[in-house]
Amino acid sequence: MKLVIGQISYLNSQPFYPLLGEHRLVAMPPRRLGELAARGEIDAGIMATVDYLSLSDRYEPIADLGIANREEVRSIIFFSKRPLAELGGARIGVTEETSTSVRLLRLILELREGVQPKSYERGLRGEADAYLVIGNEALAARHAPPPAFPYRYDLASEWWSWKKLPFVFALWAVKRSLPESAKTDFASLLERSFSKGMTEIDLIAGRYAGQLGTPEDLASYLRNFHYRLGAEEKKGFSAFEQLVRERNLLAPF
Repeated sequence: MKLVIGQISYLNSQPFYPLLGEHRLVAMPPRRLGELAARGEIDAGIMATVDYLSLSDRYEPIADLGIANREEVRSIIFFSKRPLAELGGARIGVTEETSTSVRLLRLILELREGVQPKSYERGLRGEADAYLVIGNEALAARHAPPPAFPYRYDLASEWWSWKKLPFVFALWAVKRSLPESAKTDFASLLERSFSKGMTEIDLIAGRYAGQLGTPEDLASYLRNFHYRLGAEEKKGFSAFEQLVRERNLLAPF
């Protein structure tokens, strides 16, 4: 059975895909994948955590694989003109591509720091008091940080310093309505593909080297991820889920 697979276009997800080409891969940023999943247009994919939580009646986790970090992620970066605690009343720019990181940012600002920004505005950059970027854009920005925004925060580091738990940014999920045989077959293929991808980290890093960083830097970046979601990652996932549900942050933004 040929499936439609949502493929996140960022470097950090590339180790999953070496053998998945027998299915139809559709590359897109996380938020777009969530939109397609909401319309039932993908059968499986690595879904942003918030999108999965919103769609868990229709999708289920598969293979305990995802994208998580402890202490530092390097590609979820918040640039600011002022320290976090001084962003009350601020205009916050947010990348168009995020589903989960913007909710994490809101928890850090509003709950941990106790500040209430004036607004969160998608696409806002230069006129913002601070702004959030993710994925390949954030990796590139590490090498050319905007001089007007002297404060830089890695949101995985901020979550770790707050909760002492890993943060799960995304997880592999599959449509609940698929035949069980199709789920089993895909889970087996995904495991084999991931195992192959993890032997090709240096090759993958080399393909993306340049604006995003050196091959060595990018290989280190990839090896920093926790792709298999163990007990601690699941605790971090549950802690985040509890907070976003308590504060009604699953509403569309």
